[in-house]
Amino acid sequence: MVEIRYGDSYEVAALSGNTVGAARKLFRSEMGIPDKATVKLNGKKISKSQESETIIADTDTITFAQPRGKMALLVGAVLTALMVTGGIFAYGYTTSSVTMGVSAAGADFAAITANTTSVPSWAPPGLFKGTTGTGSLFTVDTDTSGYTGDLVVTVSIANADSLVNAYRVLNMFLEMRDSDGNLVDINGDTVNDTKDYALLTLNNGSVDLFITQTAADTYSINLKSGFYNAHAWGSGGWAGSENPILYAEVAQR
Repeated sequence: MVEIRYGDSYEVAALSGNTVGAARKLFRSEMGIPDKATVKLNGKKISKSQESETIIADTDTITFAQPRGKMALLVGAVLTALMVTGGIFAYGYTTSSVTMGVSAAGADFAAITANTTSVPSWAPPGLFKGTTGTGSLFTVDTDTSGYTGDLVVTVSIANADSLVNAYRVLNMFLEMRDSDGNLVDINGDTVNDTKDYALLTLNNGSVDLFITQTAADTYSINLKSGFYNAHAWGSGGWAGSENPILYAEVAQR
């Protein structure tokens, strides 16, 4: 094994047969070895030109060291000059401030609201498998602000702790459409197709819907479809636990 040292850092590696230059490249980032560091092989200094030709053998020790800078000598020379001349240096500074012209644009970059036009509704009997149907959920508006950047909308189930009392399985497929009714590519694959949906479930209670904008628009997030498997009703029932509550927030991407 070969020992690699730099300052207080120490490593042991199987580098036999490699060059000193290869060792420098291998440990440059890990040990923070600067490009100008000098190198010694078993205590003997190796020049920069020799690093790519010098082969490492087992039990060798490679030591990197920060070269002595010229700044210390320069500072010493300046101090010596001050002592000789006895010069006195006066210095001063001024302070100032500037106020930048930043003003509120007057609106958020985007707004998201609940869309109650056709909120999904279903009535699950106990111990029953059924579908959720379709409907509207949220509206995302960038028209008002004129924002044309990319967005990400995060939709989450806010009351999963209640839903598990009513459902063994609850899967909801979310889609997004623009103001013209076109399906939006929310998966970021740049292809608009029937796969552009996100699956929100009791096991995966939060999904991200990505919007790549070329112009400001108004988008609708809808329940494309879904299905459920309800628990047995039981003596106490589970009324009040069956209604999903969804939470959505929009952010810049």
